[in-house]
Parts: sequence; C-alpha cells; structure tokens
Amino acid sequence: MSLFTDISIPQLNITYKQPLGLYINNEFVASSDHKQIETVNPATNTVITSFYAASDADVNTAVTAARQAYEQVWSKTSAEHRGRLLHNLGQLIVENKELLAAIETLDSGKPYYTNALADLDQISQLTTYYAGAADKYNKGQMIPISHEKYAYTVRSPYGVVAQIVPWNYPLAMASWKIQGALAAGNTIVIKPAENTSLSLLYFAQLIEKAGFPPGVVNVLPGLGAVTGSSLASHTDVDKIAFTGSTAVGQKIMALAATSNLKAVTLECGGKSPAVIFDDANLDEAVKWTTAGIFYNSGQNCTANSRLLVHESVYDEFLEKFTKYAQEEWKFGSSLDPFDESCTVGPVISKAQYDRIQGYIEHGKSQEKLSSKEIGSPVESEGFFIPPTIFIDVTAESKLAQEEIFGPVAVVLKFKDYDEAIALANNNAYGLASAVFTEDIRKANFFARDIRAGTVWINSSNDEEISVPFGGFKMSGIGRELGESGLEAYTQTKAVHVNISKL
Repeated sequence: MSLFTDISIPQLNITYKQPLGLYINNEFVASSDHKQIETVNPATNTVITSFYAASDADVNTAVTAARQAYEQVWSKTSAEHRGRLLHNLGQLIVENKELLAAIETLDSGKPYYTNALADLDQISQLTTYYAGAADKYNKGQMIPISHEKYAYTVRSPYGVVAQIVPWNYPLAMASWKIQGALAAGNTIVIKPAENTSLSLLYFAQLIEKAGFPPGVVNVLPGLGAVTGSSLASHTDVDKIAFTGSTAVGQKIMALAATSNLKAVTLECGGKSPAVIFDDANLDEAVKWTTAGIFYNSGQNCTANSRLLVHESVYDEFLEKFTKYAQEEWKFGSSLDPFDESCTVGPVISKAQYDRIQGYIEHGKSQEKLSSKEIGSPVESEGFFIPPTIFIDVTAESKLAQEEIFGPVAVVLKFKDYDEAIALANNNAYGLASAVFTEDIRKANFFARDIRAGTVWINSSNDEEISVPFGGFKMSGIGRELGESGLEAYTQTKAVHVNISKL
C-alpha cells in the first residue's frame, strides 16, 4: 500500500493528497506489521481509504525518536524559539483552514459550515495563544529562606508525553494537547482515534513545514487496545494525556500506574445539567441549550444532556425548545454535511448509531417515557439520528444517569433551588454545568454548590481557550487550556542555594 493517496471532495471541488503512514521522525512510514484500518464516511457509510495502524514495535520506535529529540535537541531549544515555531504553525493552520475542515467533515460527519470551520477557528486561536505563552508562563519562583540561603523553583517539562484523542473533535482535541505540550518543552507521541485519523495525519505535514525538528511530534494511528495500551504502559513515556470515555480512562490510569507511575491527565465523560429557573430569559435559555445538546450531533462530553426546568415554566420552556430546535437544528435537504443548510450531521459510526438507538428504545419501551423527535427519521445509508427529547424523566432513569453521547435530551422538573442543585449533583460525572437565571445571587450560589469543573451562567458550551477546562468526579483529572494547559505538561523542581561559609 502506498503512503499517500488522492482523495476528492467534490462538494468543495477539492482533491488533495492524504498521508496514510505512521508519522515518525518527520517521515511517513508503513507500520512494522503492515496492518491497516479502514475509515468510513459516516454520512454515506462508504469507505474513504485505509491507513496504517501502529504496532507495539512502532510505538517503541516513536517513543525512542521522541526521547532522542528531547535529549539532543528540544530540551536545549529556547522557549522563545518554541514560540516562534508555534507561530509558524498557526499561520499554516490559517492557510490550510478550509482543507483541514473539509477532511474533518469527510471523516467525522460534522457539518462543514456550522461546525468544522468553527473548530479550525478555535484551533488557530489556541495556537496563537500558546505561541505567545511559550516564553511567558513557564516561570519559576525565587524563595528567600535566610540571610545565607535562598531557593528557587523551575517549571520543568516532563520530557516525552503520550497523548490519546477522541473522534468527536479529532483535530481540536489534538491541538488542545499538542500546542500546550510543545510550548512547555515536551516531545510528543500522539494517537488519533481509529475512525478519525485523517486530519491529524495531514496536520503532521504542517508541523514539519513549520520547522519542528524530527521526533518532536510523532503521530501514531492505531487501535486503542494495541497502540493506546502500549503508550499507556511504555516505561519511557513520562506523562500521558487522554480524552475519551471514563471506562477507557480508567484503563489508561491503571496501565500508567502499573508501568512507571507516569503522570496522567484525563478528560472523560459527562452528563452535564442545564438548570433553568423560573426567572430565566427562556428565549436565551432555549437558544443556548438546544446548541448545547444538538451541536456536533450531541457528541460532546460537555453536552447539556440533562435539562432541569422549574415546574412553573416547564411547559412554556418545552414548547419553545421544541419549536426552536425544529427551526434551527436540521440535517439539511440533501443529508450532506457539506450542505450549507446542515446543522446536524450523522453520528460517527454504526456502533455509535446502534448504541444511541438502544437508549432511545429503552426510554420508550422499558421506561415508557414520552418523547419528541425533531423532524422525521430519514432513509439513508449514513448514521443520521433525529434530535430527540424525552420529557418528564425521573432522576433515577438510565437516560438521566448515563452518557448517551448523541442528540438526545432528557428534561426533568424541579420545585426550588435545593431540589435543583440536588438533581444537578445527582450523577457520577462532573465535567460541566449551566444555569439560567436573572438573579445574580442565585447564579453565584449555583456556581458555588455545583460539583463540576465548568459552570456557564446564562450560556452553555462556549468554552474559551484561555480558561482552564476539566472535570470533577468520574469526569477526569487535571486541566487543559489556558495557563493550566501549559502547566499540565510541566513539573516543579526545587533548587536550594546555600551561600554561607562553614
């Protein structure tokens, strides 16, 4: 099999050359065992192409390359120069924005105009942020001890870091990790999700073009059970960062612990509540919460999939929510994510389609819940699921407790603040939350009392690249973005300086 193939995207009149190999030491290479993975267009259920999958031996080769690059070159590269290279990368991202977004749409099914292009805007902003942060935030502290002694601290990079990213935001989640780790001075071995590897493989070419030395960034597509497990257990990897399901995050943490106790950052699942009080601006709440659950076909860890609505405005909110969703959240006329009218794309795969449909059928047949579908089911080979709302759901419902990871909202009633906060916290997850109220005191009480890593007041799912992001409880460990996204890839070294004479 060739290391490159031509791929056409006729909707945009684009034909480009897609890398198919593992990216190690600034070169695309075949995997050692020549195993491959097919990637499928979820809008049509047709094969796009196949690419090489990394074996244990390939992981070892990439880690060795990253270690050599760190010891010989990257650890001796100034923070100013790292920032300059990230600036170069940011310019290349802008120049290749439309193509990178098109690859994301082709491979993941996310709407091109309303979703994929927005992802690239955030990636560009994030890269510029870390380009400027490289020589500014990685500072230590001087600590006076006595007249004859002082100490200072140094924020030291870990060295070789492994990163594993999910399929719902293939390039965005990779960039959250890559840019911060590079700014901090680490070298990287990163594994994209097996069903959305194309954009990161193409992106690797931009890393080389920006001027990053060989071995600083290595991209290893492959199966989680092989490539992911090998990275998590490799004894020459100093840190691993993972975004994905809680179940897999637990396995990553266990492998890290039983190998070399490598540092771990985990961003896992969520079942985020959005609480709508009786004094909320309902029109604003509807706009934010429909986007919060139906954007990216509900395939967001922070999706506000639990809507907790005060009983006095429950019926009015439901009516407005349903009407607005029908008007704004659509597959588009041609069931094509490249269609400008498309705001809801297919879910990622047949397995995910079946999983979401299983929850929907459970809610209808087992729990006898009332539901509303936004639009009608469609006849398609692709994996399209109409936005769905379950009403009058109980707190104990499977649909209210488990992460569905699809365009499915569940709506619950509450009577007062105490019940609202109890319901909002009644879940194993704690990634994000939202509250809608015109009462500033109530909003601040909620921010204080909710057990979640992010709180949005009168908005939802509008994260900022300069603000820390991460979860409580089963939603993960550590923070990304902002200064935290750089600090996560450093550890503190304390230096004691004695200037006394014996």
